[in-house]
Amino acid sequence: MFQKSVLLCSLIIAAVALQGCVMSSTPFQAQQALSDEALVYLYRPESLISRGIHFSAILNDKESIGPLINNAYIPIHAKPGALKVVLQKNSFPKSTLDTTVYDNLESGKIYYLKANPGLFGAYTLVKMETAVGKAEVSSTSYYQSK
Repeated sequence: MFQKSVLLCSLIIAAVALQGCVMSSTPFQAQQALSDEALVYLYRPESLISRGIHFSAILNDKESIGPLINNAYIPIHAKPGALKVVLQKNSFPKSTLDTTVYDNLESGKIYYLKANPGLFGAYTLVKMETAVGKAEVSSTSYYQSK
């Protein structure tokens, strides 16, 4: 009887703890860049590589955004000018996968940045041409923690 009570309590605690990990998703919805900002879509295509690992991005060594999971995107509203994006794993210890820099983002423009999967869990950030980036990001979803 005592073992059943301990098991039941453990299951309840686990359910409550996992409740904070629930995420909701929204299929891709195109946005417009405002006249005083640039819009960068950071996206991760569907891949079997590192499928269960969540990534985050650090913008200009200050702001952390994410999670960036498999087959997902994050819209980044940035001021015109330079933007540094660092892709990192959300595991302990956090490890940097790749870094890219936009030297001159222009107001009102949309950019596409792909977290491209490679061998052995490596990822590289690739600046995509508009037509290709637009087509690829349109098949992803936006995820956010509830």
